[in-house]
Amino acid sequence: MSEEGSAENSNGPTSRLVGEQLRTAREHHGMDRQDVADQLHLRPSIIQAIEDSDYEAMPADLFLKGYVRTYARLTEQDGDDLIARLDRELEPFRQKQEAQKEPSPTEIIRQKKLRRRRIGGVAIALLTAVVIGWVVYQYGPWVVDSAVDAAGEVELDVPDSGSGAESESEPDSATGEGDSTEAGSSEAETSSTEPSSDGAGAEPALSTPVAQVDDPGAAVSNGGTQAESGEQASASQASLTIAFDGACWVEVVNGNGERVVVTLAQEGETVDYEGPEPFEVLLGNVEAVASVRFMGETVDLDQYPVNAGRTQFVLDTANG
Repeated sequence: MSEEGSAENSNGPTSRLVGEQLRTAREHHGMDRQDVADQLHLRPSIIQAIEDSDYEAMPADLFLKGYVRTYARLTEQDGDDLIARLDRELEPFRQKQEAQKEPSPTEIIRQKKLRRRRIGGVAIALLTAVVIGWVVYQYGPWVVDSAVDAAGEVELDVPDSGSGAESESEPDSATGEGDSTEAGSSEAETSSTEPSSDGAGAEPALSTPVAQVDDPGAAVSNGGTQAESGEQASASQASLTIAFDGACWVEVVNGNGERVVVTLAQEGETVDYEGPEPFEVLLGNVEAVASVRFMGETVDLDQYPVNAGRTQFVLDTANG
C-alpha cells in the first residue's frame, strides 16, 4: 500500500503540466473553454493553447504568465505555484527562442546610434592628430632654433663680462687698493646686469610659437563640443495615447530602451505617455483597442500584422 501511495503522489498535480492541471480544474468546475474565454476576455484558441502547453502559439512570457495567473484565480488554483512550474516548463522553449532570436527594431536603432558615435569619435581623433602634426611640422623647427640661439647668446655673454672685469682691474691695482676695489665693484655690477638683459630678451622668442599652437587645439575642442550637443539634441520627445474598449495587455518601450508602460488595461481606460522616441508598442488584444494616437495623429492598426490577437510595432516621427 505504501508503494502504491507514493506512486499516486508522484503522479499528482505537481508532476503534471500546468495546462493539464488548469484543464482538470476547469472541468471540475463544470466550465468549457468558451466560458473561461468569456470571463478572461480572451479567445478560446488562447485557452486551448494554454491547456495544450502550445507555447509557440502564445504571446510573450509576460502575457502568458498573466493569462495563467488569471486562469488559476478563476479555477481556485495556487497561482504562485503554477507560475513557478510554468517557468521551468518554458526554459527549453526560451533557449530555443534565444538561439533563433533576431534583434528588435529598438535594438537595431540603438546599434545604429552607437555605430554613428564610434565613427564620430574616430573622425575627431584623426582630425586632432592631423592638426597637431601640422603644428609640429610648421612651428617645431623654429621653436627649437629660437631656443638654441637664445641659449648661445647667454653662454657667450657670461665669459666676456668676466674677462672684461679682470682686464680692467689689473691697471687699476697699480694706482691703489681703494681705486681697484671701486673699479672691481662697478665692473661686477655692469657684468651682472648684462646677462639678465639678454635672458629677458630671449623669453619673448620662446613664448611666441606657444601662443600660436593653442589655436588649433581650441578649434578641435569646439568641434567636439558641437558634436556632443548634436547627439544630445538627436533624442526627441513624442507623445502616445491608447484608448481601450476591452481588457488588453499593453507594453511600451521608449527610445532609451526603458520599459515605461506594462499594464493590463481595462475597458474605458486610456494610456498616455510622453518621452523619447521611437516607441516599441506591444498589444495583447488588438480587438480591445479603441484607438491609438501618436503625436496627435491616429495610427491605423490594420497596417501591422496580427498573430493570435497580438501585434507589435514601432512608432517613429522619422518614419512617418
